[in-house]
Amino acid sequence: MSSGRDKISMIVFSGTDDKLIPVGVISQAAAALGYEVNIFFTGWAMFKLLKKPMPPVWPKEFEQMVPVLQEGLARIKAPTWLDMLRQAKSMGAKVYVCSMMAEAAGLKKEDFDLSIVDDVVGVTTFLEMAKGGQVLFI
Repeated sequence: MSSGRDKISMIVFSGTDDKLIPVGVISQAAAALGYEVNIFFTGWAMFKLLKKPMPPVWPKEFEQMVPVLQEGLARIKAPTWLDMLRQAKSMGAKVYVCSMMAEAAGLKKEDFDLSIVDDVVGVTTFLEMAKGGQVLFI
């Protein structure tokens, strides 16, 4: 296990793509720097990790800016947040889904894309993994 400076954990609640893009960027960058990366998807965000994920969702207050952002991301050939997350996983990042929220939604581990999701765990298990490192809530 690495020291706190070398570990970052994210609790991802929001299921909107404007919040998921930073999850991809931060996880990929941290993994590339050799950080231990643990990501806990809960709430609306966990639905983005299903075998049949929700389509992109953007916040209504930024609706008019979405085409500008999408065009800009395409122009700079930015990977999707999910592709960045996959790359982070290829460098050792771990992705977990909240067991309580999954159960409340009637979902089981096999409902999720297991090429991305490492396990379905409780928050106490995740907090033990996060102990001693930086924790971000997104």
